[in-house]
Amino acid sequence: MKPVRRNEGKDRSPNPARQSDEVKKQARTSAKKAAGRAADKGKRASPAELASTLEQLENRARAQQAILDNIVDGVVVSQQDGKIVYSNQAAEQVINLAITDSPPDEWSNRYGLYHVDGETPFPPTDLPLARALRGEIITAQEIFFRNNKNPKGGWLLVSARPVLDPEGSFVGAVAVFRDVSERKRWEQEMAHQLVREKERNDTLERLRLTVQQLSTPILEIWDDVLVLPIIGMLDSRRSGEVTDQLLEEIARKQSRFVIIDVTGVEIMDSSTADRLLRLVSAVELLGARCMLTGVRPAVAQTLTALRVDLGPMLTLRNLRHGLQTCLRMMQAEVDVTHAVASRPQVAARR
Repeated sequence: MKPVRRNEGKDRSPNPARQSDEVKKQARTSAKKAAGRAADKGKRASPAELASTLEQLENRARAQQAILDNIVDGVVVSQQDGKIVYSNQAAEQVINLAITDSPPDEWSNRYGLYHVDGETPFPPTDLPLARALRGEIITAQEIFFRNNKNPKGGWLLVSARPVLDPEGSFVGAVAVFRDVSERKRWEQEMAHQLVREKERNDTLERLRLTVQQLSTPILEIWDDVLVLPIIGMLDSRRSGEVTDQLLEEIARKQSRFVIIDVTGVEIMDSSTADRLLRLVSAVELLGARCMLTGVRPAVAQTLTALRVDLGPMLTLRNLRHGLQTCLRMMQAEVDVTHAVASRPQVAARR
C-alpha cells in the first residue's frame, strides 16, 4: 500500500512517491537480509513469514518516515556519492527551496549558503553534509543562507554525521538543521545595543570629566600661587581626583602656595572636612603652604556644631585676602633672604 504524505500532489523534489519507493526498497532489502541471515542459520523462512517480516519492516520504515516528516528540524539524507535520497518537509520550509539531488559541488550555489558574515560563499567541500560523507562528525555549525525566494536571508544551525548500516558499513550521511535567524538577529541587536550603551557611557564619562574640570579648575593667579575653587559636594571619588590633579600641578609648576576656595560649597559635614584636611596634608608634604578661603556662615556653624577641628589650616575671609596673605608671606621671605645675605657684608665693613 502506498503511504499517504502531507506534501503529496505538490511539485516538490524529491517527491513523496519517490521517497515512498525508497522506503519500500529499503524495507525489501532489509527483509532479504533477514531471510539470508535466517538461511545462514539453517532455517528456511516460509513465504508467509517473509511477507509478515516485509510488512513489519515497511510499517516500521513508514512510521520512521512519518516522524521525520513531522519534526520541526530539517533532515537531509545523502548516499555515498552525494545524491540526496531523502529530505523532510521542514528542510524545504526552512530554506524556502525544493531539495533536489544536485551534486555536492552545486549545493552552495543552489541553496545560497554563506559563512556567518553573509558575504563569503561557503565552499561546497566544507559543508557539514559533505564533510560527513568523508566520515567526519559536525556539531552545531552556523551557516548563513540567502536565495531568490529568501532575499532577506537567515541563519542555520547544522549538525551532520555519517550513516552506517547494521553491519557497520558506511552507506551515506545525514544532516539535521534548524532556523536560528530570530536568535541571531536578537544577538546582533543586543550587540548593537551594547555598542550604543558603551558609546553613551563614554560620552557621559567625558561629560563628567569636563564638568569636574569646570567645577574644580586649578588656576595660577600669581607666580607660585595656585587657587583651587571647589563647587558643590566633595565626595570621596571627587576628593581623590582633585588631590591627584592638584599634587601634579604643584609638582609641575613648583608652586609655593595653594588657596582652597570653598565659596561654592553650601554644605560641609565632618567627612567633607576630613577630606579637606587630608588634601591639605598632602599639599604640605610637597612643601607648599595651604590656606582655606570663602567659608560661608552656615558652613562655619555646621563645623562648629559638629566640633570639627581644622587643625593648623589657615582660614581667611575670601580669595582676595588669601592672595594678599600669600604676597605678604612671599615678601617676608624676600626680606629675610636679603637680610641674611647682607649680614656678611655688614660684618666685613666693621
